[in-house]
Amino acid sequence: MDKDQLARRIKETAYLEGDFVLRSGKRSKYYLDKYLFEAQPDILAELGRRLGAHADDVEVIAGPELGAVALAAATAMACGKPFAIVRKRKKGYGTEKLIEGAPVEGRRVLLVEDVGTTA
Repeated sequence: MDKDQLARRIKETAYLEGDFVLRSGKRSKYYLDKYLFEAQPDILAELGRRLGAHADDVEVIAGPELGAVALAAATAMACGKPFAIVRKRKKGYGTEKLIEGAPVEGRRVLLVEDVGTTA
């Protein structure tokens, strides 16, 4: 899938028009619903391949919960590297870890983020 085909697939799958309140509190007339495009195997696989191409010099792929977990997993599978999930806060039971999955301490990590609304 080339870049234009990927953009078309994402737009036809996840681009919504209406009146939306963004996480920042700002209003927008459009919204890109990442869960809609992350749920499509062809889009997710292609994004994983493209992100994985930037992972040559890293040891672990990481993604913050919840939105970036699928992207991080797809990236890790595409480049054959382990991945970790970064929690918003430690859970209050079990191992109480902030980072689940592959160890990241002392390792080069590629942090894969989902859609951003502000810079």
